[in-house]
Amino acid sequence: MIQKVNISFFRYNSRTNKLGMAPVYCRITSNYKSKQFSTGLNIHAREWNQDRQMAIGKNELSQRINIQMDAIKKKLLDIESQLLIMGTDNLLEELYCKYSGKDYLPQSFITLFEERYMAAKKMEGIKFKKSTLDKFKDVLELVRAYIKESYHAADIPMNKVNFKFISGLEDYLLSVRKQKPVTINKNMQRVKQVTTYAMRCNYIKMDPFIDHSPLKVEKELIFLTPEELHKLENYQFAQERLAKVRDLYLFSVYTGLAYHEAFALQKKHIIMAFDKKLWIEMKREKTGKAISVPLLPQAIQIIKKYDNGGDREAHVLPAISNQKINSYLKEIVEIVGINKKLTHHTARKTFATTILLYNDVPMEVVSKLLGHSSMAVTQKHYAKVVNKKVSACISNLERKLNYG
Repeated sequence: MIQKVNISFFRYNSRTNKLGMAPVYCRITSNYKSKQFSTGLNIHAREWNQDRQMAIGKNELSQRINIQMDAIKKKLLDIESQLLIMGTDNLLEELYCKYSGKDYLPQSFITLFEERYMAAKKMEGIKFKKSTLDKFKDVLELVRAYIKESYHAADIPMNKVNFKFISGLEDYLLSVRKQKPVTINKNMQRVKQVTTYAMRCNYIKMDPFIDHSPLKVEKELIFLTPEELHKLENYQFAQERLAKVRDLYLFSVYTGLAYHEAFALQKKHIIMAFDKKLWIEMKREKTGKAISVPLLPQAIQIIKKYDNGGDREAHVLPAISNQKINSYLKEIVEIVGINKKLTHHTARKTFATTILLYNDVPMEVVSKLLGHSSMAVTQKHYAKVVNKKVSACISNLERKLNYG
């Protein structure tokens, strides 16, 4: 929460002149930081009461000083009210700049980056998830390291954040940090959030990303074929932990739920629907869009296998971290003999392809079951699979036409 400023006045005794007059200063304080400036007024010590912060003389000068201080305080309070309504990350600096008739400009890019992070941090659990904030902070540290290595400084002025800076940062992430293009693109998006804010606040005049294009990413769609899925389902594991991870993976293969949804699933999310069958009814964490998924027999079997009783608030699946699942999946593919790099997310891909599209489920139904924001998203991700299905259909058509 933004703390309001405290406004006070004092006689600058150490600057007393030969006539016994000293300047009157105003001090504004917020969040244990303060700024002070001259009011342009001067007063004798005998006519000033520091406890009351006012001139006590009965002459015209003392009255004029008190009126002027009241006007300064009113102006500061009016500016403060405007800033609190509009929202600010640095009340003290912006208040002082506006009072002085100057534009508020953060001293440097890292300063602004830190301000944006701290502003977002105040909204943790309200507007932002902790994981999102952690990623934002990671990018902040990457930018800090880049500036240190490339500019030999802890920070750079805002006017140095230009296309050259952005291109250099991208090259740094690619060549020095050895990040993959998809990761770099995500990190650059977070940097762009800060530069866009800087543009809107007139901290920089030109968009440094104006001529920048994201790195090209060739995404390989990894999923289990029907044959590989059969091998995984029927393998008898000697270790219980691997058998359990296999089951948890298969649950998402037959429901399409991403990791967070699968392990947030509670008994209350499973309902008897209009068709007298069990359905999952919940919201997808990533988009907030409602998910309605009919439970296939394979998924129901897994639910029953791990049902330990409990009320409607009880979770359906036993808890295990995504990191641990992915680690165990590496062991599983080696044991089973599947030459693919599996992560929990590939279960969702397998649901869309092997379970749905390969069994002639229409694209619009696939999109709905996956909880995508639009069918265009589904088509973009699964275009190659659809083309393969089209090719198979055309081959069948050719055989029929040739037979005729």
